Parts: sequence; structure tokens; C-alpha cells
Amino acid sequence: MKRLLTTLLILLISLSSMAQLTQTIRGRVTDKESKTPLPGATIILLNSDPLIGTTSDENGNFRLTGVGIGRQGISVRYIGYKTASFENLIVHSAKEVIIEAELEENVIQTQAVEIKAYSLRDETINRMTAVSARSFSVEETEKYAGSRGDVARMAMNYAGVLAANDQRNDIIIRGNSPSGLLWKLEDVDIPNPNHFAENGTTGGPVGMLNNNLLSNSDFMTGAFPAEYGNALSGVFDLKMRNGNNEKHEFLFQVGFNGFELGAEGPFSKGKKASYLANFRYSTMELMDGLIDFGTTGIPKYKDLSFKLNFPMKKGRISVFALGGDSEIAMLDSKDGNEQDLYTDEGQDLTNRSTMAASGISYTRFSNSRTYYKIMLSGVYQDGGTKIDTLDIANIPHQKYDQQYTEFKTSLTGFVHTKYNSRLSTRMGAGVDRMGFDILSKQYNSEDQGMRSMIDFSKSLNNGVNLFSAYAQATYRFNDRLSVIPGLHFSYFDLNGSAALEPRIGINWQLTENKKLSFGYGLHSRTQTLSAYFYGTHMDDGSLVETNKELDFTRSHQFVMAYDWLLTSNTRFKAEAYYQNLFNVPVEEQGSSFSMLNTGASWGLGSEDSLVNRGSGYNYGLEFTMERFFSRNIYYLATLSLFQSKYEGSDGVERNTAFNGNYVLNMLVGKEFPINPRSTFFVDFKLSYAGGKCYTPVDLAASQAAGTTKYDETKAFSERFDPFFKADIKVGYRMNGKKLSHEWLFYVENFTNNKNVLLQAYSKSENEVKDLYQLGFFPMAQYRLHF
Repeated sequence: MKRLLTTLLILLISLSSMAQLTQTIRGRVTDKESKTPLPGATIILLNSDPLIGTTSDENGNFRLTGVGIGRQGISVRYIGYKTASFENLIVHSAKEVIIEAELEENVIQTQAVEIKAYSLRDETINRMTAVSARSFSVEETEKYAGSRGDVARMAMNYAGVLAANDQRNDIIIRGNSPSGLLWKLEDVDIPNPNHFAENGTTGGPVGMLNNNLLSNSDFMTGAFPAEYGNALSGVFDLKMRNGNNEKHEFLFQVGFNGFELGAEGPFSKGKKASYLANFRYSTMELMDGLIDFGTTGIPKYKDLSFKLNFPMKKGRISVFALGGDSEIAMLDSKDGNEQDLYTDEGQDLTNRSTMAASGISYTRFSNSRTYYKIMLSGVYQDGGTKIDTLDIANIPHQKYDQQYTEFKTSLTGFVHTKYNSRLSTRMGAGVDRMGFDILSKQYNSEDQGMRSMIDFSKSLNNGVNLFSAYAQATYRFNDRLSVIPGLHFSYFDLNGSAALEPRIGINWQLTENKKLSFGYGLHSRTQTLSAYFYGTHMDDGSLVETNKELDFTRSHQFVMAYDWLLTSNTRFKAEAYYQNLFNVPVEEQGSSFSMLNTGASWGLGSEDSLVNRGSGYNYGLEFTMERFFSRNIYYLATLSLFQSKYEGSDGVERNTAFNGNYVLNMLVGKEFPINPRSTFFVDFKLSYAGGKCYTPVDLAASQAAGTTKYDETKAFSERFDPFFKADIKVGYRMNGKKLSHEWLFYVENFTNNKNVLLQAYSKSENEVKDLYQLGFFPMAQYRLHF
């Protein structure tokens, strides 16, 4: 009996200790348009008893102390502004929660009537978007099963995005080429932020962007505002959060993405300047032999990200950087005759890539209505791919060699003015100066050796320039109706190409919980640098760049959207769209080639003697049913129905390489709180998509050449079986007094379904074989905050 009482006493003390674990929620309240502070705003901790609340000070700053760990939420109110709620925040014992609360001013100011308006939790950070856009949080990059902490893989769950390839994270939006995607980080255009990147692509097997450093950001899939240029399919507008400017916090993480170390904190006590940094190193080599990655090569990579923030009296200076290095070698000469996912049988392939992007920005608040931002940035890319064929004696011979270096400096800026509660404008301009050194060679039987396809370089001082300017505005007739007109201009001085692009968006709040939106935009994009300098071999052996005069590829985009908030946590959304693409580069002679299919396979994705005579179109319907996290459960179901066609210079209408016709995603997750400091959670995902269109292998030509050859007269005429993949993730979070832990175990494709990636000719078996994507793929992750 005495032992039982002692045990109960120890248990009660333990439970009491757990109940006393608290943390701080703090942040800043500002006007959404002008970014000026809102002093005197009321901040309430939701569901607190007794009530916990505070008000913002003269700089808009607030602090809530004694907040219990676990899921929490706050409400922010200010007279004349719409109330903002931040719900289901995960509060750790070892990490403060810092909120940037931006409030939207009511058009109709009245004290007698409270204006109600339901707000969706995925409303964009950029309020000048009208359609085909949503914001996402860092938690969403980790919450969804199969996302691997990668923002690109997370976005594959959204309507309009095709995810029928688990080898890479290419974002295929509404049947468009993934090369049409624009990546922005801290308002700076950046190149492909992925390891093992190919020149001119926007995806890769492993993401370089570290989600532990990101703040809430926007993802757009069409008819985006005028400030976004040189893009056709979509935009990732990513923001890095500021480091904690009051206390030092640290992170250790190990999992599929690598070993990670993170740190943040103030530069000195009592100052507001802060740092945020994270370093990651690949763990794939350690896991090789335990898991079948579907490839004989071992991926090696590392990356570093950081942000420095220096607040000033009337503005701030920020410095950010993102850089990574990766390499892989898939050597059939060492591994025998095993067919690899990325190479033909009897080949050695090596790939390397390095990317670095850095920028410094100065933000100045001129007055309570106007602020401006100036950014100076630099980008460096270096990489290459070599492919050697093996003879009967297993000796390698050169087949393909591509090496590239690209560097860019950019100077951009904008001025944002909020004239009143109805009208806001933003005007900006920028110039990109690009230098490059590109060498691409391929074995040619006539020469009995390597023949150059591209051999061109320009220093940064003598490089080419892309100039851009834009103007856009938001005018709110009242709290229910607003219009967002805009105009974007681009000029490329390599050949004098120019593009003037009108944009417009309309939002109409039909009722408190129903909204109708419309968007139109003319969008343009330059070609990849390798496409401009792809050479034509003349009879005298010289190499002539016949693509230098290529114009922008252009796209008219129309979107109509309907949002219905069924409850405060559940919404239904439907969108219909049509896109007309023109000025598409195709071959001058009749063929099935089109740059709209760039990114469907490895390689340059270009040819010589191209002209802007191709065309294409995409149209479709998209449906989203979503329950935002509430009462320990969430779900997301998206259905995309679409058609994507193109026409080459032969005048034949064909499927694009990305015309899957349909995509269905279903996700659900639930948390099971065990006690005040620990939680068990489960997430499930199912994806079902139309089979990938492909060009059949020409068996006779492949047998004659001893390598895979395709029948281009039947381009994308065949279709693989539908893609099916089911993923599951289980996890456990536990908070200690000064430490918080998280364990994750997840399995991708737990049904081990065989999804075909591509077809290739097997020289040893003298037949065409199917190569498959990832099978049963288990992974684990551990994270420690301290």
C-alpha cells in the first residue's frame, strides 16, 4: 500500500510538472498593405481560462507569456480592421512562437456595425492575387505524407499540379512544362533550387530549400499578378523568416534529407538584429545497402542557408544566401548490367551541380502610407553531365558531355503605396545581367568523334540583359468587390525581343462565406540560354547559332474560381481555366519537336534552327475539398481534370508530354494528444493520376544503334498505366523542460505498386524493357529543438 501511494505521488508530481511547461507567443501587428505598425491592437489567446491577453505597443509588438505547450491559437483585433486568427499553432517548450500579424483595413468604417467576413487560412500573403493561388505554412511542408519536408513535393498535393513521378520534384502545372515555373526567394528570382539540377530545369530529386528556415509563402498556378514576369506556368514566392532576436535557439535533425544543424538568435543582447542559419549534409550514402533507391548511384550533397536581419529606425536591411553542391555517379562499368532509372544499360553517367544565390535588400518606410524596397542579388550555377557508352570489354567511350556555368547579377526594386482603405499601388523595375559559359558535345558517327552542339561564352561584363518593369493596383469598391489591374513589360537585349503583358483580377464576395473570382493574364518567358546558343553545323565544319533570334514564348490565361466556406474550418473550391500558348519554338523543318515538352526527359531539350511558329493549349476543371486542422484532424481532397495539347512544325496536334488528363489526391491526418506535453500523429496520402504520355521505342533503330532510339513520328502517342501511390507517416512529439523532440517514420508507396517511369532498350536482352519508379520506400526522421 505504501509503495502504491508513493507511486501515485510520484505520478501526480510528474503530471503537475508537465502541466507547468509554458512558452511565449510574441510578434508584431502591422497594416497588411503599408506594413506600418498598429499600436493598441488586442491579442487574445483562444480558449484560455482564465483569459490570457495583451495589447500591442507603439511599435506594434506584443507578447503573451505563460502559454501552455501543444496546439494553441490567438486572435488579433484592431478597430477598423478585419480580425485575424492564427489557429492550431504548435507551441514547443524549447522554441518561442513568433507571429507576423498583418491586418486588412475595412473599406467601410463604422463603429455601430461589426463587419463580418470569413477568411480562409490559405489566403495569399500577396493580396494582389485574385485566382489560382494559396499560401502555405512550414507545417504543411512536413504535415502531408510523402512531402519529405520539400515545398515542391508538398505543392504536388494541390489542385492543378501533376505528381506522377516520384523520382523528382518537378512542378507540372495544368499540363505546362516545369521549365515555366518561377522561383522567388526574398523577392529575388532564383534558379533551380534543387540538387542534381540540369541546366534550364526547375526540379530535381532532392530539394535544396530548407523548410526549417521558411516563413508562410505563396504558390500560384496561373493568371498571376503583374509583378511576376518571365514565367508561364506558376510561381513559388518564398519568404525566409527572421531569426529570434531575443534568445538563441538550436536545431538538430537527421532523416531522408540529411543531417541538419540549425541556429538562430540575436547578434547581441538587447539589440534587435538577428541571424538564422542551417547546414545540411546527405545521409543517403549511409542508407545505401539498406534501402533500394532504384538507382546504382549514391547521391552526395550538402547545402547552407542563412538570413541576417538588421532593423533600423525607419526600415531594415536583410541579407540572405542559399547554396548547395551535389554529385552522383551511376557507373554500369562497375555495377554490371543492372539497368538504372536514369541511364540506358551499358552506360556510365556522372552528374554534378553547384548553385549559390545571395542578396541584400534595404526596406525603407517613407511614411505611414508608403514604403520601398531595393534588392541587389547575385546567382552562380555550375554543373555538368557526362555519359559514356561501354563496349563488349566494358571499356567506356565518350557519348555525351555537357558543361555549363551561368552567373547573374540583378538590381530590382519597388514602391508600394496605400492611398486609403480602397486604393493601393505597387510599381517596380529591375535588370538582370547574365554571363555564361556553355559547352555541349555529343558523339557523331560521321566525325567518328565528339561534335559540339553548343560552344559559347560571355563574361558578366559583356553579358546579355533582361529588363523588366511593372505597375499594379488594388481598388476595393467596398468590402465585397475589388479589382486588381496590372501591366508587365520585358525587354531582352540579346535580340531585341519585347513583351507587354496586361493582367487583371476581380474578387467578388457574394456572401459572408461565398466568393467568385476572375483572372486574366498575358504571360511571356524567354528561352533557356542553352536554347539560344544551340548551334547548327555547316558544311565547312563551323558552328552557327541559329536560335539567337527566338522571341518570348507567350500564353493567354483565363481563370474563373468559386470559393465556398462551408464551416469556419471547411471549404470547397472550384476553378475553370483556359490557356492559349503561342510563339512556341519548333523546328523549321516539319517535325513533332516543341519546347513545350522541355523537362520531360534528361538533356538539353532543344534543337537547332528553331522558329516561333508552334502553339498549344491547356484547359481544365479543378476541385478542392479541404478541412483545415481543427479538433485534431484535417483532410484535403483535390481532383484535376485537364487536357494539354500542342502542335509542332509538322502541323499535327498531339498530347504534350504532361497530358495526364486527371489527378486525384486524398490526404487525411489526425493527432492523438497523450498528455499536455506529448502527441502521437498519423498522416495518410493516396495519389491516382492518368498515365504518362510517352514516345514508343523504335526497336529496329535501337538494335542498329545499340542504344535507345525513339520513334519521333509517334511522339507522345502512347500512355503508361495510371499512376497509383499510397503513403503513410506516423510520428510522436514530446516536450521536455528545455528540449522538444519529434520522431517520424513514414513509408512511401507502402502497397509497393509498380509505376512505370520510362521504356528503354536493353542491349543485353535485345528487347524494350519497362523501368519503374520507387517501390516500397521506408524512411525515418528525428528532430530536436533546444
